[in-house]
Amino acid sequence: MASFNQYNAAEVRLMQQVYQQHNANISRKDVRKHMFENQFLLYQAEQHMPELLERQSAVGFSTQYHVERYLMNIFDTRLNLSTSYVKGGNLTQYNAQWLLKVLPSYPADGQYNAEQINKMQRTELRGLFTTAVNLYEFIAPLSMQVRFRLHQGESDLFKTEVIKKQQFEALLLKATPLLLKQGISIAHLEELAKGDILRPSIQSWLGIKDMMHVQSPILDSLEQQISDKEIKNYYQANKARFKYLSEVTAYGAAFTEREQAVRFRNTVQASSFTDALYISQQTDIYAKYHNKLTRKNKSNWAVQLAYTLKAEELSAVMRSPEGLWVVIISNNHQYNYFSATDETVRYQAKKAIAIQKAQQRYQQNWLAWQQQNAVKL
Repeated sequence: MASFNQYNAAEVRLMQQVYQQHNANISRKDVRKHMFENQFLLYQAEQHMPELLERQSAVGFSTQYHVERYLMNIFDTRLNLSTSYVKGGNLTQYNAQWLLKVLPSYPADGQYNAEQINKMQRTELRGLFTTAVNLYEFIAPLSMQVRFRLHQGESDLFKTEVIKKQQFEALLLKATPLLLKQGISIAHLEELAKGDILRPSIQSWLGIKDMMHVQSPILDSLEQQISDKEIKNYYQANKARFKYLSEVTAYGAAFTEREQAVRFRNTVQASSFTDALYISQQTDIYAKYHNKLTRKNKSNWAVQLAYTLKAEELSAVMRSPEGLWVVIISNNHQYNYFSATDETVRYQAKKAIAIQKAQQRYQQNWLAWQQQNAVKL
């Protein structure tokens, strides 16, 4: 279990400068809260989703790779340590032929097996980094796309990643004494970087923030526990959310040529839709519905179109799925409410109630963690 870290004034001040790059008015108090909440989120990840601490996605870069890029930004912007002063060594030997020789065939699923890992582990990247690193240790943190390209023999890309790593190590060496002189812990900075990088993913996993491609097992579990009574209460308190357009009166005409539809639309604007139908001797496409459209007719494209318009709004000339040019207008919009037992209501209510419960649980756990660690925000 990760130990609790207390942050000193120098660390808070540095992070405030970092966050001010995106929020110029962020207060010292908000910075402290953000820093400690990140630590709480990492604790949650350690307890419930430890794999996230290593990598957010099987196809992306490792979390540590992102941490190094984050710290590089701090070294550059806050300590004025530029990577332009860090030069890579002679990498001539690491050409396409070398890559194709030392790397195994790229796995179809992007996941190396034990034999492939062993082969890469036997290749030491001697003299490139401050610590001993084998090829697998170097390549594993990279994204699936980068690894695939390396397996194709893209040696320039390999050298670019080597130089990135060398630059990080060189700047870390320069930055450490400067930060320590200010009372700032490198270990704390690495944790803060990891917290900022993983914050959206962890919060999404916990069900309090929405993030694309992140499924929350917390929300899934809470949804299964929601009762019919809770759904009914939610419906009564949020009935306005379940108002829907139930019926419209619509008029429309369809043409084989766009120019015909444009002329018809101009006639409508000069008189009225019904007059234009009479003048053009056009059949109303909604006549079979007696111009009264309900939701049960919405399988028809023209009916769907009528429901998308505002009352009294004349549509532009539009191309139908059948290749005709259509002009329509709708009015007399009638509204209704879904019933409390409608599947649309149940689905939306469950989602909303689960999020509310997840947020309540989160706040309780966040407060308990603060109390346990004597954190005063």
